[in-house]
Amino acid sequence: MKKIIATTLATVAALATMGFSSCAKDDTLIVYTEAGFAPFEYIQDGQIVGVDVDIMNKVGEKLGKKIKFENVGFDTIVDTVSAGKLCNVGAAGISVTEARKEKVDFSMEYYTANLYVIYKADAKASYESTTTDSVTGVYWDSLAGKKIAVQNGTTADLFLGDEIAEGGTIGGTGAEKVGFDALATAVADVTLGNSSVLIIDELPAKKLIEGKSELTCAPLYYKGGEGESDEAAIDSYAICVTKGQTELLEAINAVLTELGKDGIQALVNKHLGL
Repeated sequence: MKKIIATTLATVAALATMGFSSCAKDDTLIVYTEAGFAPFEYIQDGQIVGVDVDIMNKVGEKLGKKIKFENVGFDTIVDTVSAGKLCNVGAAGISVTEARKEKVDFSMEYYTANLYVIYKADAKASYESTTTDSVTGVYWDSLAGKKIAVQNGTTADLFLGDEIAEGGTIGGTGAEKVGFDALATAVADVTLGNSSVLIIDELPAKKLIEGKSELTCAPLYYKGGEGESDEAAIDSYAICVTKGQTELLEAINAVLTELGKDGIQALVNKHLGL
């Protein structure tokens, strides 16, 4: 794999030592999220809803606590959870990376998706190719020299940083990363033609272009070498907690285990309206 995403379980000091006191009031557990990442978290009728909300509500039931979601900038979540003063949990389609593992503990991974590229429909010929597994996809190579939008702090941001760096797939081609705090703003930037494309995970990509005939999307691929198959760029999600919150982490993992792959997919389908 071009990108290896690891899973970690906490084995450090018990909740009895750490407690919830820094981040919970009146038995309410504060969860940080970024509510522009449907179907995992999004705004509906003025409320934050989504797959991660459903998961954390089940965790609250298991712990006997109410759950309160706070909508914040994605790139602030891991550091805030690491500090453990404003919140102990981050649930926002967060991917596990070695750098993040140094700051927080992660639950088991509960969903895996391809990274997707959003671009103008009339520019299909510039980006789309047929991959070795007969999928219409976008190779990193086709993004050479382009202005590429990402949401700040996301895995797409990390992937792109690697690929435009010296020695990366599109390093030295003039490709430029354009970071946005909000996905809606990034989509608008592509629509206006300021950025050429936007890289984001599969399900949010498909939701973001609904009703926008001028935009389309396709999965992002690494081109295989001679005799090698192409490889999709993969993103997997986990929930992060403040280091030392063992009981909390165990409750999250218990809920994810009880739901299983089918249960998580059922939540995804519900929030996609399927």
